[in-house]
Amino acid sequence: MTDLSLVKTIHGRGLRKDWAQLTGRTVEVWLLDHHVLTGVVEQAADDDSVLWIAAEGLSTRKLFDKSTGYQIWA
Repeated sequence: MTDLSLVKTIHGRGLRKDWAQLTGRTVEVWLLDHHVLTGVVEQAADDDSVLWIAAEGLSTRKLFDKSTGYQIWA
């Protein structure tokens, strides 16, 4: 089993559990080992449970929920 705290993405990002600290940062969103999107965190809950990725172009902002299994790499 791989220790995800030691793994980095090709962009040098590591798995983050402290979602509340990521506002304004560019992050990668993953679910079940599949890349969902890369974007800027617009807002995050103080309890690290959810975060919003800012809208970009025609894409509306998106909500991601940690309990659903989403992972954030920054």
